[in-house]
Amino acid sequence: MSWNYRVMTLNKGESYGIHEVYYREDGALWLYSANEISPYGENIDELRKNLKWMTDALEKPVLTPSDFPGIEEEK
Repeated sequence: MSWNYRVMTLNKGESYGIHEVYYREDGALWLYSANEISPYGENIDELRKNLKWMTDALEKPVLTPSDFPGIEEEK
């Protein structure tokens, strides 16, 4: 299993956030964090690295719950 940060929209495109996204061994989308993730680090270098990973997510396609098998978006 692997993970990375991805931009997601959970309320029909009204807002966007950074979420942790987890992948199956075959690379397929599996799970995502229920809440948006805030940048963090135990020191400035870790915070910088965490922010870099988050900004990298801006270069990838935006995900929605419908991209995850078996997960439906709340109505």
